[in-house]
Amino acid sequence: MLLKKIFKNNFLILGILLSTTGIVSAQSYETNFAKPLSRVLQEISLRFDVRLKYDADTTGKVVPFADFRIRPYSVEESLTNVLSLFDYKYAKQDDKTYKIKAYEYPRRTPDDGKKMLTYLNSLYPDSASWENRKACLKKEVREKLQIDPILKQRTGSKPILSKIRKYDGYTVQNFALETLPGLYVCGSIYTPLSKGKHALILCPNGHWGGGRYNSDEQTRFATLARMGAACVSYDLFGWGESELQVTASAHRTSAAHIIQLVNGISLLDYMLTRKDIDPARVGANGGSGGGSQVVMLSVLDNRLTAACPTVSLASHFDGGCPCESGMPVSLACGGTNNAELMATFAPKPVSVISDGKDWTASVPELEYPYLQRIFGFYHARNQVSNVHLPNEGHDFGINKRRAVYDFFIAGFALDHKMLDESKVTIEPEVAMHSFGAKGEKMPANAIRDFKQVEKYFNRKADSKANSDIDAEKRAQSWTDSLKISNQEKAAQVKAIILKHIKAVRDWHNEHPYTTIPEGINPLTGKPLSQLDREVIANSAKPASVHKALMDGLRKNLDEEQVEKILDFYTIGKVAFTMKGYKSIVPDLTEKEEAYILGQLKAAREQAVDYKSMKAISAIFEVYKNNCEKYLNDNGRNWRQLYKAYVNKVKAEKAINSSK
Repeated sequence: MLLKKIFKNNFLILGILLSTTGIVSAQSYETNFAKPLSRVLQEISLRFDVRLKYDADTTGKVVPFADFRIRPYSVEESLTNVLSLFDYKYAKQDDKTYKIKAYEYPRRTPDDGKKMLTYLNSLYPDSASWENRKACLKKEVREKLQIDPILKQRTGSKPILSKIRKYDGYTVQNFALETLPGLYVCGSIYTPLSKGKHALILCPNGHWGGGRYNSDEQTRFATLARMGAACVSYDLFGWGESELQVTASAHRTSAAHIIQLVNGISLLDYMLTRKDIDPARVGANGGSGGGSQVVMLSVLDNRLTAACPTVSLASHFDGGCPCESGMPVSLACGGTNNAELMATFAPKPVSVISDGKDWTASVPELEYPYLQRIFGFYHARNQVSNVHLPNEGHDFGINKRRAVYDFFIAGFALDHKMLDESKVTIEPEVAMHSFGAKGEKMPANAIRDFKQVEKYFNRKADSKANSDIDAEKRAQSWTDSLKISNQEKAAQVKAIILKHIKAVRDWHNEHPYTTIPEGINPLTGKPLSQLDREVIANSAKPASVHKALMDGLRKNLDEEQVEKILDFYTIGKVAFTMKGYKSIVPDLTEKEEAYILGQLKAAREQAVDYKSMKAISAIFEVYKNNCEKYLNDNGRNWRQLYKAYVNKVKAEKAINSSK
C-alpha cells in the first residue's frame, strides 16, 4: 500500500498553497487568538503574494495573537513579528521569494564583522599582545574543537593505493587512508612527472556540485601537479566514497567538523613520509567549505608553510554547514572569527581569494586590511595578499584558479611554463574511486553506519538527551493546549504522547532507509527513492506503538481533543488539505466531502507514526490519490477541475496586478 505513487503529481499541493486559509477552531481572547505557525505563514504568503520556502520545522508550533502580528503594509515586518517567537528568521531571495530559516549562529552581517574586527584590533595594540592572543587562540581552538582525543585514536595505517595513471606532465593515484579504526578517507594524489622533491598542496574539498570529481577541481589539481606540486584531493566526510560508509546525512554533523580536520592532518602525516615531498613547501588550498578547512588547518598544524583560502574567508560568517561550524571554535578566547584565526598564520604567506557576489565581498574593505595590520607586526605585509573578483560569484572558475596558480608559482617556485589547463585530462568519476562504484572493494573492517563512528566521540548519550528534552517540550505543549483541569489525567496524556514521540524517533533513527535494499517500485517501474525506502523502513515498526497512542488518547480524551493532538503531529494537514479540495471543487456534495474527510483523517492517524515531514506528506499523498480516484469514479474530472481552478486563480491575480 505504501508503495503507491507517492509523487503522482503536485497538482493538489499547488492548489492548496494557492487557496485561502483560515482557522478551524474559534478565535477569542480566551484562546489567545492563536493559530498554527504553518497556517499563519500560508496566510502571509497569500496576503502579500510571495512564495515562502522552508528550511525550518513548523510542526506543532502555535502563534498566539496571530493575526495581530501581521502588518498589512509590510511582509517583512509581518514575518519578523511571527518568526521571532521561534528564533526563526527569513532570507529574501528575490522580490517574490523568502526562505524561512532557523537562526544561524555562524552567519552575521558585514556590519557585525566590522564591529568584531574593530573590537579584536583593540585587544592587541602591539606584537607582544598579539603573540599572547595568538597563543590563546591556538590552545583554545583545539580545546573547543575537541580534536586531540580523536587524534589519539588514529590507526597510523598506510594508505591503500591504486595503480598510477599517467597523463601529460602528471600522474594520478587513488588512495584510501584509514584514520580512525574502520573509517577511511578517500581521494586522489596528483603528482608531477618530473623527478626530485615536490612542493605539497593539501586540497580539502568544498561543497561543489560533483565534489572533488568535478572538472574545475580536477583541472586545478592536475595543473598544479604539472607545474611541480603534489596535490592531495580528498572527500568531505559523508560525500563521495565516505557516503558509502556513513551516508550523506552524517556530513551535517559536528563530528564532520572534527573528522575532516583529522583527515587533513593524517594525510599530511603520510605525505611527509614520502621521499618526493619537500617539507619546506607545504601548502593548503580549498574553496568554500574547503577554504574553511584551510583556515582551521593553518591554526592546528604548524607544518603548513602557505595557505590560500578561496571564496571562503569572512569576519561575519563561519561557514553554513556543521562540518565548518559544528564545534564552537569561534567562542575561543572570548570570541573570534575566521579572519582572526587566519591571522595566526602570520608571517607565513597567505592569499585570500574573494568575489563580489557572496559573503567574501567584504574582504577588500574589512578582512584584508585587518590581516595586513597583523602581518605588519612581523614586518611582513607583503606576505598577505588579496585577489578580489568583484563581478564574479561563488565558484572555483578560471580566474580563481589563475589566482591560486600565481600564488603557488611565486611561493613554491613552480614552473609557470607548464601552466596549460588544456593539457589536463578530466577523468570519469568511476576512475577516481578506491572502493568501486558501489563500495564493492571496501575493506572488510570498514564502518558501514555513522552510529559506529559515534563510539569514538561518546556523543550518543548527549544527542539523545537533547532529543529527549525536545520531545518533553512538545508533549507538554500539546497537553497544555487541551486545558485539562484534572492534573492526573493531564499527566497521563502527556506520558502517552511522550512515549509515542520517543518510540517513533527511536525506530526512525535505528532503521534508516539504508536498511531497505535498493529495488524497483512495482507500480512505477522506477528505482525506489530514498523516501520510498524510508517509508517502508518506518512502516515496519510494531503495531503496538500506534495502538498504545490511540487507545491511551481515546481513553482519556474526547474525540475533538484526540483530533487536536493528531493535528499537532501533522501540522493541521487535514483542515488545510480539505480547504484545497473545496477551492478546487466548490460544489462538493455532502457525500463527497464526507468521503474525502474520512480519507484525510485516516491519513492523519497513520501519519503520526512517521518522524519526518516528508514521510508524513507521503502518507497523505496515498490517501489523496484515493480521493482523486473517488471523484473521477463518480463523474468528476479531476484534471479538468484543477485546470479550471488554476486558470481562475491566474485570472484573479492578473486583475489584481493591473489595478
